[in-house]
Amino acid sequence: MLISLFLFLISFVPSSVANANDNFKHTICSKTTNPSACLNLKHVQTSSNPKGLTTASIEVALSKATDIHAKLNSLYNEKDGHLGDIYLHCSKNYNDAIRDLTIAKRSLDTRHSKSAAIEAYDAEEEVKACQVVFNDARRDPDDIKKANEEFYFLTQIARASTEELVKNNRK
Repeated sequence: MLISLFLFLISFVPSSVANANDNFKHTICSKTTNPSACLNLKHVQTSSNPKGLTTASIEVALSKATDIHAKLNSLYNEKDGHLGDIYLHCSKNYNDAIRDLTIAKRSLDTRHSKSAAIEAYDAEEEVKACQVVFNDARRDPDDIKKANEEFYFLTQIARASTEELVKNNRK
């Protein structure tokens, strides 16, 4: 009898954990502008638990932000004054987004994990401000607008996963 119960639990627990993780992935991806692309991202597919997915999402967004920020810093002395102003403005926003994501990542491992969701939301707001500015740009020879859209998508995932993780931890 005990052996049967043990075998039942062994077979049931891993699948229920996997289902919970799949549900978490689908929930966060449904909160983005492109759920199917979200589900196909490597870090989303390979994460084995909600906290791991949230941490990976923040790290991927941080990496992208750091790359774009470096590019913006190299471009803001652009000869086209209007474009240079846009690059400088967004460089400041990216600096703030990097700070927000760094705090969010650090907050996940503290009892103040609720602040991780707030910081991820703030990072998303920073990139949205750049979207508005880039929509007014006459030209964008370095394709920063496209990179900004990619980062916005990653911040959506980071925000949604931190919010969902915090919500699940309260249950």
